Amino acid sequence: MMMATCRIQRDFSLKDENSLRLDVSSKYYVIVHSVAELKIILSNGIVAANKVFILGGGSNILLTKDYQGVVLKINIKGIQIVYEDDQYVHVEIGAGEDWPSVVEYVVSNGWGGIENLASVPGTAGAAPVQNIACYGHNLHETLLSVDAINLANGFKKTFSADECDLGYRTSIFKTKLSGQYVIVSIVLKLNKFPVLNTSYKSRYESVENELFKIGRPPYNVKDVYQAIVNIRKRKLPDITTVGTVGSVFKNPLITQKQLAKVKKLCPDIHYYPANHLIYTNINCNSGINDEMVKIPAAWLIEDMGWAGKRVGNCGIWKTQPLNIVNYGNATPEEYLSFINMVKDAVFNKYSVSLYPEAVIV
Repeated sequence: MMMATCRIQRDFSLKDENSLRLDVSSKYYVIVHSVAELKIILSNGIVAANKVFILGGGSNILLTKDYQGVVLKINIKGIQIVYEDDQYVHVEIGAGEDWPSVVEYVVSNGWGGIENLASVPGTAGAAPVQNIACYGHNLHETLLSVDAINLANGFKKTFSADECDLGYRTSIFKTKLSGQYVIVSIVLKLNKFPVLNTSYKSRYESVENELFKIGRPPYNVKDVYQAIVNIRKRKLPDITTVGTVGSVFKNPLITQKQLAKVKKLCPDIHYYPANHLIYTNINCNSGINDEMVKIPAAWLIEDMGWAGKRVGNCGIWKTQPLNIVNYGNATPEEYLSFINMVKDAVFNKYSVSLYPEAVIV
């Protein structure tokens, strides 16, 4: 008999389930709290007969219309040590665990590896799908493995980090295996003797400058964590009060020929190697001979004078132009129209195409 917590709800409002707070609904909606519940629900006739969308924290999705299928909310919790030696600790984390709380837990134990990923909204299960990255660290540097359930047959498979095919804001779960698996847990390899990464710097700020405000070296993992939290609080909208999907656009990859044209309009713009996933102390504006380079999308938007621009219920966050927010009652059509306006403006001025980072449903 199906457990009560697996009850399928019909015509369910998703307004409080997506951080952008768009008022859309799902034909069917169900929350699962364990792998056992998940296997039960996958055998249900309604689920088997409909398309399924996996929902974590709802912070990196753009719901463009009512979903005519099953939204499967993953709420599998639990954090446990599965291996430990003198140097490292391997921690298994349920896919439904809140990612900011996971980082806080890890840092409170003095373990290093994800402190630079502090305050990234979402769940642990969503982290490898997107290969979350910020302030000098990418998840692939710490991820050991992912356990996932095949939606078609209910079988569990363990993917090594290499098998996840993690890249810039992507993974095998967004490409070859999109819609085929649901992640139920991840395992991270954390260092008991943290090697701090304080190399991140942007146009206006750096981790090292923030650390200097906090105290004096030698810094520890908790200091780096607090520095990241401080920067994010100043720079980004509060997800609890402002509708935001996070960064809407990826940083574009362009040719050296395109870069030369962009630099005529933005002489000081930073650029990086195309495969630059890990921040180091390289001089980002020299010594790059690759045909393709990566540039900051936020720089282009700000350079147009669009930081803080608002049209109706939608606007660009002044201190982080990659955040396009819903100030009130934006409809999906209104929001899509606004981001397309941004894309068109960037292309018309710089001949650079912007592509979404958020998952558009």
